[in-house]
Amino acid sequence: MDITAIIQSFSTEDSKLFKTYLRSKNRRTDTKNLTLYNLIRKGTPLKEIDILLYGSANRNAYHALSKRLQDSLIDFIATQNFENETSDDMQVFKWILAARILYEQDLHKPAQKLLKKATQKAKELDLHTALIESYHTQFQYSHLHPEVDLQKLTQAAQQNQQRFIQQEQLNMAYAHIKRILIFDEHLLKKGIQKTVEEILAAFHIEINETFTFKSLYQLLEIINTAAHLDHNFGEALPFITHTYNLIKKKDIVQEKQRFYHIQVLYFMANAHFRVRDFEQATHYLSLMNTEMNAENGKWKSRFRENLLLINSFVLNYSGNSSLAIADIDNHISTTKQKVDPDILLAQVVFLTQQDEYKAALSTLNKFKHTDSWYEERLGTDWMIKRDLLSLINYYELEYIDLVHSQLRSFKRKYKKIILSEVRLERFVKVFSQIFNDPTIVKKANFRESVMSQFTVASLKDEDIFMVSFFAWIKATLDGTKLYETTLAML
Repeated sequence: MDITAIIQSFSTEDSKLFKTYLRSKNRRTDTKNLTLYNLIRKGTPLKEIDILLYGSANRNAYHALSKRLQDSLIDFIATQNFENETSDDMQVFKWILAARILYEQDLHKPAQKLLKKATQKAKELDLHTALIESYHTQFQYSHLHPEVDLQKLTQAAQQNQQRFIQQEQLNMAYAHIKRILIFDEHLLKKGIQKTVEEILAAFHIEINETFTFKSLYQLLEIINTAAHLDHNFGEALPFITHTYNLIKKKDIVQEKQRFYHIQVLYFMANAHFRVRDFEQATHYLSLMNTEMNAENGKWKSRFRENLLLINSFVLNYSGNSSLAIADIDNHISTTKQKVDPDILLAQVVFLTQQDEYKAALSTLNKFKHTDSWYEERLGTDWMIKRDLLSLINYYELEYIDLVHSQLRSFKRKYKKIILSEVRLERFVKVFSQIFNDPTIVKKANFRESVMSQFTVASLKDEDIFMVSFFAWIKATLDGTKLYETTLAML
């Protein structure tokens, strides 16, 4: 297990809590686990750590200490999440267990009262597993309560069982769809949206108001991912909106459900931004911000960068580029944590559109990890955007050798995707022609051919990011400013 990645992922608050946790476990004063943690947290090269710990090379002792620190990390993470994330869930199960014990002691009335309390709380939190246990206990002791309407109880238990099965079916469908989205190389040819709908139908999943917050969130995540890969939020938006309307019918958001609700609002804001409905995107961002500030801002740090990302995009594409750039610059300069790569890539987009090519390239150079690292965490689509932005900035800075090398690498690395994705193939072809012969932009037949492909009318339903890349081609042919050209094409 890579404990370095776990340690580096800790927030400042988590780090303080973990060190306090370590100190509470240490019975001796000479224990080196805290020192090892601090060294890893600082980014000390692993090959140097054993010498710093023991004064000389001692890999065996270092590995044993690392194993003990790993165990402590696992215990800490599990304990923290158990306390913070499942307290309501566990309270329900405790009430059910206590009710069973009371029944065994012939204390029927308090037992029944506890069960009712547990059932009500479980319904509020959509805890179908807990409800199964609660109803099971109620049936077991129903002969002690002749006043209970057994038919109503049976009906309630059966409805819960159906919802539990529905949840499991969605989990299975979710797993199948995620597997396809990650591993199916021919997915773009078949059509992601259609694939998702086919799998949902195969598992007999009908979207309705009985879905839990978590289920609806999972569904929106699937559709959002599909639309993202297919660059087709316009087609997905009715499905997304229908799902969100079901969420709106839910009662007041419980604390346990707020995490999923914030995620859903983020999906809604992103979907409307991608179809250029900036007013609606701003509306959902406002709702998202309100939810983030609830519970004394419990989820504020978790979703801060998500909110910043979409809001900065909305500002930039609404004509407020200076404010978008200022917001991101301020975040990068003030945050104590590693900046999300999506935030850095957004900065590259904005700087490139303002002809700040050296500044954009400086930000691109901050991506220090390997391509496989970024692809695994952020996906191929993210990689393609980053590499296309690199190509454009190299070209504008007249780094001919870098353009030549990057273009050749790009065509080789994404050969299958280029062949299957018409939009990308079109851009790469035109870019290559312009790079190989810069004078071609003056030729009437070339200009006419290219311009006919990238008119405002032909791009009216196109994804906003693809329009941004096509805008670069139009600006290059027309000799106009990229940012103004981009806004004019939206």
